[in-house]
Amino acid sequence: MGIWYLSDDSRFAHERREIDSIQTQMKWLLGAEWDIEGKRLVVNADIEAHGHVYHVKLTYPDFFPATPPFVTPIDADVRWSEHQYNNGTLCLEWGPDNWHPDITGAQMLESTYRLLDTENPLGQPEEHGIVQSRHFLTPGQSLRTKIFRLHMTETLFDELSTIEVKTTGQATLHFVIEDGTIVYHVIQVNEYVNIQLPETFKKMKEHWLVYRTSASADQIRELKTIGQLEQLVKTQDDVILSLAAPNGEDRVEGIVLLDHKGIASFYYFSGDQLRSMAIVFDDSLKKRTPEFCQRLSEKRIAIVGLGSVGSKVAESLCRMGAGKFYLVDEDLFLVGNLERHSLDWRNVAFHKVDAIAQKLRYISPIAEVETTSLNLTGQESNAAVNGALIKMSTCDVIVDATANGQVFNLLASISAASKKPLIWTEVYAGGIGGLIARSRPGLDPNPQTMRQAYYQYTTDAPEFNQSISAPYTVENSEGEVYIASDADVSVIASHLTRLVVDTAVNDHQSMFPYSMYLIGLSEGWIFSQPFDTRPIQTDHLLQHEVPTAVDTETRSDNISFLMKLLEKSDD
Repeated sequence: MGIWYLSDDSRFAHERREIDSIQTQMKWLLGAEWDIEGKRLVVNADIEAHGHVYHVKLTYPDFFPATPPFVTPIDADVRWSEHQYNNGTLCLEWGPDNWHPDITGAQMLESTYRLLDTENPLGQPEEHGIVQSRHFLTPGQSLRTKIFRLHMTETLFDELSTIEVKTTGQATLHFVIEDGTIVYHVIQVNEYVNIQLPETFKKMKEHWLVYRTSASADQIRELKTIGQLEQLVKTQDDVILSLAAPNGEDRVEGIVLLDHKGIASFYYFSGDQLRSMAIVFDDSLKKRTPEFCQRLSEKRIAIVGLGSVGSKVAESLCRMGAGKFYLVDEDLFLVGNLERHSLDWRNVAFHKVDAIAQKLRYISPIAEVETTSLNLTGQESNAAVNGALIKMSTCDVIVDATANGQVFNLLASISAASKKPLIWTEVYAGGIGGLIARSRPGLDPNPQTMRQAYYQYTTDAPEFNQSISAPYTVENSEGEVYIASDADVSVIASHLTRLVVDTAVNDHQSMFPYSMYLIGLSEGWIFSQPFDTRPIQTDHLLQHEVPTAVDTETRSDNISFLMKLLEKSDD
């Protein structure tokens, strides 16, 4: 990284002239001395305001003039202004939000003087002035230092406001700890139940007290201990609070305390101390998915194979509104899967299907997820596999994310017998690209016919050798190994997801003119460049599919046989 004052002589000279100019013209600037700290250029300045001298340091940042200089007290422990960040930097008229490269360090010193002259922080209290803030902080900025937080929804806010004065109630809360921050979620308040929370949150809960006082918000803010809380309620409302927990524990873990206007404060009990919580108000519950995706909620989708592709497809579908899943995979999630899977270290050694199911429930608590860890083509109970296939046949869409020929043939048979669409994919070795395809009964050829069309297409294409048997890897003529990255797999999975959604919600008005696509991610084989997409025409093959003919005599004999079985079962 270059040093700006060595590479930009013109700007450096301009900064020096501007500092010299205000030092000559402005009586409030008693002195300005240039220095270098590490590689940064600084100006140590003495500013006089109301007879008080403020020793400040103007620091030019590494990327000046693209980013603004910052001014701090020379003594890092000094707190002067209401417009001063935790790290000591003064909040001046220019910052990252409104900075322009034409502004100079001299102008930053002038802004510092105006702030100190107006606020007069070293003067007597009655002499202090107020400087209006030029900006507002986002919730994220305001809460950076808040360890204890409470997630508040609009529905919960409305529910709490209906509680009457001098009324006591009960609440249950669940907390999540992550990176030193503790976030509480309200599970239930009296008869109100928060249905948006995952079921696992409801199994681990704390018991809290709910009380609405006639005291004001200012009176509540002064509370520091449980004793002060009890005294306030007794004095203000002539009520003695009972802090006994309903589950037989010594006392509740905290209190939801509402003021006379119904505005809630949340206090966690830490010994005898009250720990106030910052409230994170969440009004972001509006739908953010396209309208056509709303039809996904009633569709049941079977996904066979919860590996790197299937896991991403399941998660994406859930985020888009899919509400019913049947997930099939016998495999365990291991450390080697971390590079391309949607799971993480918390799921290592668990079955993939179970971990993905839990993740979907965290995304959408109302999602209905059924799973099986059966190996459909392995050594399993015939009855168990048959039961899984029956459940699969009742789904609206079947997704094969295994890239396994045996599984494909089995699912193709289920698709044809149940007249349910089958969608499948393949990620090519080395991340060169991938295949997505679907077979919709009555609209597309059956899966095996489409598969044969695909093989014919690849036979006619240039040769593509895969000399390594490991999934998603290929070796070139020089022996270099190319491996499909998570980004490569994600691209194919995303295209596959869009095909699943289209198939599930669109009967005959598909947005896809073809039902089979080869998608290129890099130059090679048949692909001329990244994102080179090659559709494969399959419509004409549907006309050549002839249903197996059964003579009338054979069909009549079969029906008679079945009728006898039914009569026998009735007896």
